[in-house]
Amino acid sequence: MNRPIPPKTARKGKPSMKLKTATEDLRMHSPSSWVIESIEKNFSMDRLVSGQTYAMESQIRFIKFSTGLIKATVQCTEEKPYKLEIDVPVLTSEQWTQVAQRMAGEARVAARLSAGKIPSNLGEMIVDCGQSSFSDELVVRCGCNDKKPCKHSAAVLFLTAQRLLATPLLYFDLRGTDKDDLLIKLRQARTLEATGEARAHATIRDDDLPKLPPLEECLEDFWRSPHSTKEADRAPMPPHLPHTLLRRLGVSPMDGKFPMAGLLETIYDDVSRVARDLRRDS
Repeated sequence: MNRPIPPKTARKGKPSMKLKTATEDLRMHSPSSWVIESIEKNFSMDRLVSGQTYAMESQIRFIKFSTGLIKATVQCTEEKPYKLEIDVPVLTSEQWTQVAQRMAGEARVAARLSAGKIPSNLGEMIVDCGQSSFSDELVVRCGCNDKKPCKHSAAVLFLTAQRLLATPLLYFDLRGTDKDDLLIKLRQARTLEATGEARAHATIRDDDLPKLPPLEECLEDFWRSPHSTKEADRAPMPPHLPHTLLRRLGVSPMDGKFPMAGLLETIYDDVSRVARDLRRDS
């Protein structure tokens, strides 16, 4: 008598490669939500469910992230796991500069990036610049040789979304940049937006300063006015010394693309100019 052949069951993978986060939770956080959106755009419902099941049952044996590429192996019903690769669109430096220019108008973006967080509206800004927040059309190469994105790649993407929830800055590595480079582009974009050109003084300007005696030589007369109270209103103004506080502070010990004191001098000059223009036009 022939015994019925039991259905094949997937072999178990490593417990550490297990999807433990609900899809709704992934959908609430960026950039995980952008991966979930990509999954829903690229997979039929049956493959999506199968991939999610694979991810929940620890079928992913290996996963590695690099710029523009996700490599993984997924254990299926076969003896050997399938090897697969998923391409992630990489933005060029010029495209990230365009995104930074779009970000320049958002006040909280730099603070969130500096704190190691991804702004929730960054995906919309990337889309506004003509790019996808993750991948609108997936390019997958899998050992199963399926012509369409397969359930194995869906499983890997669910785990990718979970990984991005834990380490959101990994998103920048996948898309071809990093947090620090994007912050530099953002600062440059804000400088351009504020002044119309990228500029900053190299250092505090060496204006001709009057020669003054050392403080210890004039302590007795320091608080004494050179003019009487009757002449005070008609007395000439003392010579203007620009940016006296910055001169007193000297060179900043902080390293950066621009000297701190020179950059602050540029900002002070621009603010003063705008204030004078507003006063004149009022």
